[in-house]
Amino acid sequence: MRRLLHAALLLTLFLAVAPAGAQRGVIEAAGIAFACWFESAPDSCGFAEQSKGAGRVSLVRVAGMNGVRLHTRPGDSHVYGSRDAERSDLALSQRASDCYEGREHWWAHSVLFPDDYVAPPESTATDWYFGVVADFHNTAPGAGQANFQVNAMPATAMSPDRPTGLGFQIAYGDQQRPSLYHAPIGPVVKNAWYHFVYHVRWSSAAGGYFDAWVNGAQKMTYRGPTLYPGQGCYFKLANYHSAFGKPTSVIHARVVRGATPGAVSPGPLEGLFHLRQASRSGR
Repeated sequence: MRRLLHAALLLTLFLAVAPAGAQRGVIEAAGIAFACWFESAPDSCGFAEQSKGAGRVSLVRVAGMNGVRLHTRPGDSHVYGSRDAERSDLALSQRASDCYEGREHWWAHSVLFPDDYVAPPESTATDWYFGVVADFHNTAPGAGQANFQVNAMPATAMSPDRPTGLGFQIAYGDQQRPSLYHAPIGPVVKNAWYHFVYHVRWSSAAGGYFDAWVNGAQKMTYRGPTLYPGQGCYFKLANYHSAFGKPTSVIHARVVRGATPGAVSPGPLEGLFHLRQASRSGR
C-alpha cells in the first residue's frame, strides 16, 4: 500500500510540473485508446460534423476546460435523418468508437449547459418534446432508438409518468420496436460541468452491461443487451431536440476511451477504488 501511495504522489507531482507534451506521453501509457481534448478543430480527433450550416460548431473555453459548442437555430431540421427535429451533432466512426459485439470499454466525456441552453418545453397530450446530448448510435439506419442516450428532457411534466431533466436510456431488442431501460440523473443545472464515466460491454445478448457515473456518483447499473442483433454502434456528441422555435446550445469537452477507470475518469468513482491516473480535466 505504501508503494502504491508513493507512486500516486509521484505521478501527481509530475503532472503538476511537467510540460504538456510530457504529460501526453504519460496519458498514452496509462491505457487510453482514444482521447479528444478539443485543442483544435473536432475533425482533428475524427469527429464528423452533422449540422445545418456554418456557425453551429465552435471551439470554446469554459470554466477551465477546452470544449466545443454545438448550437442549433430554428429551422435546423432534416439534418442527417433528424426529420422535423433539430440537430447539431459530432459523430465518431464505428471504428474510432470500437463499438463491436463483445468489446468492453471505459468511456468518459463532459457536458455543460451554458446560459443560452434552452430546455425543451413541457410536452402536452398531443405534442412530445425531447432532447439528447450524447449517445451511442446503432449502425443500421431506420426507425427505433439509439442503443444509449443521455436525454435532456423538459424541466416540467404534465403528469408523473413523463420524464424530466437529465436521464440515461438503453434501447435493445427489435430495432423497430425496442425495449427501453431508463435511469434518472436529475434536473439540468446550467454552467456546471457534468463529468460522465461509463463502463460498458457491447452485446446483443444477456451478457452486456452498462454502468454509468455522473460527477463520481453512480447513476446507472444495467445488465442485459446493449446492442441490436447484428449491429454495432458509434459515439456522438449531440444537441438534438424537438423543434420549439428557439436557438439553444450545449457544450462538450474531454472525450476519452480507455481500458481502466483510472485511464478515463477525472476523479474517484462511487463503489470503486483505483489509482487516479493521468486523465486531464482540461487544458
